[in-house]
Amino acid sequence: MPLSIPQTPPIGASISHSPSYTSFSFEPAFWVEFFGNATTPNTFTFAALNTLVQHGLRPRIRPGGITMDSMIFSADAGNPVRTTNANGGVYRTTVGPAYYESWSNFPNGTEFVSTLNFGNDSLDIARGLTVASVEYQGEHIKFFELGNEPTNYDPERWGNSTQNYISQWQNWTAEIDAATKNASYGNWWASSATTDATPLHVRPADLIPLGIDSGNEVAQYSIHSYAFATCDPARAALATTQNILNHTGLVEYADTEIYPSAKAALDAGSEWIIGEFNSIACSGNPNVSDTFAQALWEIDTELIYAVRNASATYLHQGATLVFQSNQQTNSAGDDGSPGFSTYDMLYPITTSKRGAQRTLPGFSGLLFLAEAFAVEGTRIAALETPAGLSSDHFSAYAFYHNDRLTKLAVLNLTPYYANSTSDFTASFDIAQLGAQTYPRHFPGHPQNSQATIKRLTALHVDEKDSAKVTWAGQSFNGGVAAGDVATERVGADGVVSVRGSEAVLVFFDDDEGGKQWGGPGGVRSPSHFYTYV
Repeated sequence: MPLSIPQTPPIGASISHSPSYTSFSFEPAFWVEFFGNATTPNTFTFAALNTLVQHGLRPRIRPGGITMDSMIFSADAGNPVRTTNANGGVYRTTVGPAYYESWSNFPNGTEFVSTLNFGNDSLDIARGLTVASVEYQGEHIKFFELGNEPTNYDPERWGNSTQNYISQWQNWTAEIDAATKNASYGNWWASSATTDATPLHVRPADLIPLGIDSGNEVAQYSIHSYAFATCDPARAALATTQNILNHTGLVEYADTEIYPSAKAALDAGSEWIIGEFNSIACSGNPNVSDTFAQALWEIDTELIYAVRNASATYLHQGATLVFQSNQQTNSAGDDGSPGFSTYDMLYPITTSKRGAQRTLPGFSGLLFLAEAFAVEGTRIAALETPAGLSSDHFSAYAFYHNDRLTKLAVLNLTPYYANSTSDFTASFDIAQLGAQTYPRHFPGHPQNSQATIKRLTALHVDEKDSAKVTWAGQSFNGGVAAGDVATERVGADGVVSVRGSEAVLVFFDDDEGGKQWGGPGGVRSPSHFYTYV
């Protein structure tokens, strides 16, 4: 079937995106588990991060989440230490200089969000964290964030008044700017609210009309995105593979819950971001968010927000936090070790709850996104669903650079299981597009064709072993590549086929698609080979 793909960016194509579009949020209470410390880094986590960087990603890091709102800085403290109850509830995370010094272990050029405790309602605590972050890592700080999800704070604090919230936020940011000699001025995130229905209205769409940026402090407006949750039995019942892979539902959530705030920011001439998100709130849903479905969900969700002009998305990583809900389905380990979230891209250490240190299938989706956004200035447009396919289970996106079509992402989101009666393969004809875009090479001359395919696949949608999930023929169970790179060339007929529960990235520029990424611009792997489809 034909797939209509504009050769130049259509009206409504996205803003220009950077390789930092896919970024990460890590719960600070579990910083040592994920990253080790300043002198002894967790080599497994950093190897995985370096793999993403080698594939084109330049992620920013937000050490944020609910535990940032009970975090304090002590100059006498050593590595980050969390204070918990018997069930794993985190009351406090104490950080010292070593916490900020550990930021230097990240890939060169990594930028950070300095996250500040607003939850304890202590200006001294928030100011202390800011001053310490500027002292130890000022050159690496890109943004500052005051508080995580104020929609979940004590409802009596501001009397459910948006204006009262704005007044305190503005007073504190002004005090902090003065304490850091304006190092944070104009670099603030604002809002960081959830999309939950709460009496306190502090989404960007609520704050912007009331003048939260009257002093020009705000750099970006942040909103958190969790369309599904296991925080209570009713919502857990909806956190299924079929639902997280329903493209229509994901778009509806984005347009209903997220886009009003996005539009308010854009209309005000500001940037907006997804400051924290993942597939299923309250630490994910085992057998859903720890399967290959997570990789497909990551790609579709990030591209949905990219075409709605988000400047960045921060995928959250952490472990079960029992104070989030007294009805949630997840828990910490019985021996007190962390119950890492099943939506994490990796389990950074071996635990009784989650087993061996390893990457999860979702890591492969990040490799896809790394290469999709690897070129600075990439613009994106969503494509129409071809006749005969369901928009619930199909999505496709065209990528442009310098007003020229460079890539095509096609996702077949139909869940494919071992007992499925069909593999739901859909085939798309892009030959005419290729002839118009590259008349010297395509179609008719496959040996010279510039159209290259990289395929993200697993045996089935519910695959949990990342060693059996491949991106361009390679698996990444240990955070580094195993096996040979296997890319495909589009044949003379110009047909691209995508099985159910698969995604492909088609490169129309051989400078990208014909190479295995190894840094900016990529390097060719000695084991690289082509097959024709």
